[in-house]
Amino acid sequence: RSDASKWSVLSISPLNSIEDINKRFRLIDEIRLMSQKGKPLSISPFPDIEPFLHKVRPEGAVLDPVELSGIMAFLSTANSILSQIRDNTDISFLNSLTEEMTGHPEIISVLKRSIDSKGNILDSASVALKELRVRIKGLENRIRKKLEDITRDERVAAFLQDDFITQRSGRWVIPVRMDSKGQVQGVVHDVSRSGETAFIEPLSIISLSNELENLIAEQKAEEIRILRSISSQIRALVSEIDAEYRTVIYIDVLNSIALFADRLGMETPQINEQNVVNIVNARHPLLMLAFQKKDMPQQVIPLDVKLGGNNAVMVITGPNAGGKTITIKTIGLLILMALSGMPIPADSSSSLPFVHNLLVDIGDQQSIESNLSTFSAHISNISRILKNADSGTIALIDEL
Repeated sequence: RSDASKWSVLSISPLNSIEDINKRFRLIDEIRLMSQKGKPLSISPFPDIEPFLHKVRPEGAVLDPVELSGIMAFLSTANSILSQIRDNTDISFLNSLTEEMTGHPEIISVLKRSIDSKGNILDSASVALKELRVRIKGLENRIRKKLEDITRDERVAAFLQDDFITQRSGRWVIPVRMDSKGQVQGVVHDVSRSGETAFIEPLSIISLSNELENLIAEQKAEEIRILRSISSQIRALVSEIDAEYRTVIYIDVLNSIALFADRLGMETPQINEQNVVNIVNARHPLLMLAFQKKDMPQQVIPLDVKLGGNNAVMVITGPNAGGKTITIKTIGLLILMALSGMPIPADSSSSLPFVHNLLVDIGDQQSIESNLSTFSAHISNISRILKNADSGTIALIDEL
């Protein structure tokens, strides 16, 4: 639900311990349990707020309204996630993951009172700001009324290019014919592109316009004070907000994995330390997705693989286009998914080894730059595999 989560998904890789793998399995299982109970975890889109948190850290730094709006959107998402998880006592791992999160309701309250979703500062941000804006609006109405009276005055109307009222350089003006600009007392603030119209601020409203500018300056100063105050409050909690942001990204990634697992009917495998591969009814996920996209009734033919113990090597033979390569890739991919704490498209009775190395030689690897032929490239790769392989390694070699 955010660009930061997408980058995190693209960075998924095998974890460092069986404990970490099983913990992620449990978290994903709990998210899927929420869906099974009819209350799927709902995560609203949220922006990448890391640049905002980095910007606000130095003393005196001030976030602009749009940046504050982004932090408000994130905190709202964090609060929504918290409320869904805290209401459920059956998901102990998710509750443990979020136990230090607060959602910072006090900051959200200030933000919602001060900034809207589009990054505009609200009247309710402060009493002073509301009063200034009321005075500004009243004064603008007086100026417009005075200008309307001027444009309707027969002594002035004859010299006007049109009867509309507009602004130039922040000042209220009326459009006067260039050849008659000396007939209307006032200050010329602009000239039309054609050169036929002068935009004049009549003398009779100059004092009101000056008063208006002073009020607008006061309004700007009050808005800056409000932004500075909110930024200071966020700075005091920036480390906690940053930690919650990373937790929400992690939950978003877990939820993405859970949704993907539900879509393809994946199951949580066992992880063993006996270097045993036992995959039951395995399917390649991309093959399953291809069938789904084409709405084809055919089912992916599952495969069973047992390897380990006294049988440490498997040779797969058969005709061209018989499925040898995709079988090898399915085994490798499911091992990587499992070691990354992801459910796999296979039965829950499947067991995969906790290995630290997956060495692969699949496909053409010609290198013109290195002047290697296809054959010598394979030999070089296999040589690398032989040098690096040990008891904690799985090697996948295609077209040996």
